[in-house]
Amino acid sequence: MDTKLKNRHKISILLAILVVISASSIMVALYPYFKNESSRYKEPVYQQQTFLKYLVYGNYVLSMEQARNHKGDMISPFQFFFPKAADEMKSQTEETLASEESGQTENIVTDDNSASEIVMESNVGENLSRTDYLAHLRQITIRKYDNWKSGFDSIRNSMDYQVLNEKGQVISDHSGGSVIAGNDKYVFQTVLQYDGLGRMEVVSIHGENSAKILTLLQGFGEKDPMMDDYWDEYLYEEDLRLQNPKNLTISYGLTTEQITAFKDTANGFTNNYDDSESIVKILVGLVCAVAVLAFFLSFLDVTLPDSSRMFRTPFEIVGGIGCGGVLFGAGLTNLVMTTNQGNLFETLLRANFLPGIAGIMVKLWNLLWWSIPFGVVYWGVLCLRDVLRIGIKRYLRERTLIGWFCGWIKMFSIKTYHFVGNINLRDHSDRAIFRIVGINFFILAVLSSLWFFGIGSLFFYSIFLFLVMRKYYRDLSGKYSALLKATNQIAEGNLDVAIEEDLSIFEPFKREIQKIQSGFKVAVDEEVKSQKMKTDLISNMSHDLKTPLTAIITYVNLLRDERVTPEQRKAYIDILEQKSMRLKSLIEDLFEISKANSNNVTLNLEDVDIVSLLKEVSLELGDKIEESTIDFRWNLPDEKIVLPLDGQKTYRIFDNLLTNIIKYAMPNTRAYIDMKKEDGFVVICLKNVSAAELTFNPNEITERFARGDQSRNTEGSGLGMAIAKSFVELQNGKLIVEIEADLFRVSIRWPVE
Repeated sequence: MDTKLKNRHKISILLAILVVISASSIMVALYPYFKNESSRYKEPVYQQQTFLKYLVYGNYVLSMEQARNHKGDMISPFQFFFPKAADEMKSQTEETLASEESGQTENIVTDDNSASEIVMESNVGENLSRTDYLAHLRQITIRKYDNWKSGFDSIRNSMDYQVLNEKGQVISDHSGGSVIAGNDKYVFQTVLQYDGLGRMEVVSIHGENSAKILTLLQGFGEKDPMMDDYWDEYLYEEDLRLQNPKNLTISYGLTTEQITAFKDTANGFTNNYDDSESIVKILVGLVCAVAVLAFFLSFLDVTLPDSSRMFRTPFEIVGGIGCGGVLFGAGLTNLVMTTNQGNLFETLLRANFLPGIAGIMVKLWNLLWWSIPFGVVYWGVLCLRDVLRIGIKRYLRERTLIGWFCGWIKMFSIKTYHFVGNINLRDHSDRAIFRIVGINFFILAVLSSLWFFGIGSLFFYSIFLFLVMRKYYRDLSGKYSALLKATNQIAEGNLDVAIEEDLSIFEPFKREIQKIQSGFKVAVDEEVKSQKMKTDLISNMSHDLKTPLTAIITYVNLLRDERVTPEQRKAYIDILEQKSMRLKSLIEDLFEISKANSNNVTLNLEDVDIVSLLKEVSLELGDKIEESTIDFRWNLPDEKIVLPLDGQKTYRIFDNLLTNIIKYAMPNTRAYIDMKKEDGFVVICLKNVSAAELTFNPNEITERFARGDQSRNTEGSGLGMAIAKSFVELQNGKLIVEIEADLFRVSIRWPVE
């Protein structure tokens, strides 16, 4: 990525941050407006659901207090609201204590009453479960009562109330002695009456929106506040249900001053910021503005999604997170209310922050939370904007979970198809068959779980399976035809035929046919090479043998001439001897190479010091070396190097190679003979500059009848290098010929044991 593109990405991210911070700052700046709007929608406290719920719960608290005052001793909530359950629990406890005191803690079991024992154990298990439930119910009742009392205590001192008995007499007064019912000084008043069965009735209501208040009070009065805490097996036992107050009437009243006191406190029971809807309206407007800005600013850097995977999130996830971000922003009304009421500021002051710093931290805290929904919206638009760049089809395929799933299904189907098509028929087939059956079982199991819809799905699956099998059969038939065609062409002698396409399950046959082709080609090449060598044998040997034979015949005829002087006769005889020795050498070399190639050579292996052997050969060829004017440079180790070799054959190797240098090296140049140990091998390297231009292949020079002198004017059979290579290889070595310009180099490697 170049620097210009990186800078463009940075600018795009910076613009996004500025837009998000600007939108968040607007929301924070509008906090005073939200406060004014919320005050217009703040309903009276007596119309609020939480207040009315605490009011009904207060009936249980007041009845409990009256019971304690009447009895003059402490009575637990469990005893008051569940009297029969409390008595049952008390009797169970007394029976347990009596059983422990009498020592009856063992179970008496006899053979005659085994059935009775089973029934007794069953009853014991049931009693234990009921005892556990009673203990659970007792704990829940105490906890619930504490919650009711806590809620009622939060409002009881801010209103007037009276408790009356069944005769209408005031038995508890918290109104200063004035009658609440029908008193005009109370803006809100209600009378709740419980009959002898504990049913609550709203006798009277006075106040604004009385229909709503009546509905809420009646709903709370008819609902058992402990319904969610009963166990299912004891849900319908009346003795284990909460007992409402009976034959009791409670009156509540709120004056204008008391309602104002409730309004001025921060401990309201509803969020009037939600009721005003001003925050949500402004939030929606800013969200739309951020989305529009994000859309147009995205044209400044259309390749931004390529720089980060975060901007290539699937559509479904973007939509889910975007909606969640907007809903999160709508839920920040509590943050606005808490900030406007000064709770955050007071908390920071109590933490010993300076007022100025506390004010800044409150604003930064609000900016942080508001930046979340706007940042999510901006990010979502950038993700969705890419649909214009890559196209709707590619976007649906690459940027949606459904597209990914469809792509996965497609790839799975293709892999399954290729898996079935690439089964190796030479392998054991049980595993392949098991996989195919397993896949089919999985598909059928899924279809069977669809019940009625599974029949229709099975129908479409059968059609799909038919189409797949037909395509597979046709592909298989075409691949078989291609394989058959290739084998016919090979049978007709076309060894260069190539099978390019994939043959599926016939792929192993394709590889075997290619091996057969390669084998045939090697055999044909070897045969052609052999025929060529035979031709070379005839042509080269006829030329090399004809020359000395012609000379012998010529000089024999000259010897028959009676006019030949004794001196001439002696010279002719020397030439005849020379030519016959040349003919003998040619025939011996031919026999040597023939035996070497047929592995008919007998090696007499012995410990040979190849350093001394090479020196011995150089001494034998000393006269020829001096006549050649070639400067031989020897670099041989001082210590012995002993190898298990055939001394005679090794001597012949060195003799042929040194003789080859003497014959074909350029006069008045240097030749280098090096010997050293290297990586477990003895390496002997002979280098010289050729007198003639080296135009041949270095691999051909070691073949039979190959000569550096292509005109064959120099002496030699063309078998020297071939014999040397054959003898080296027979003794587990390797001879390599290399050419670099006019530099001719021969390397021999023998392993050191």
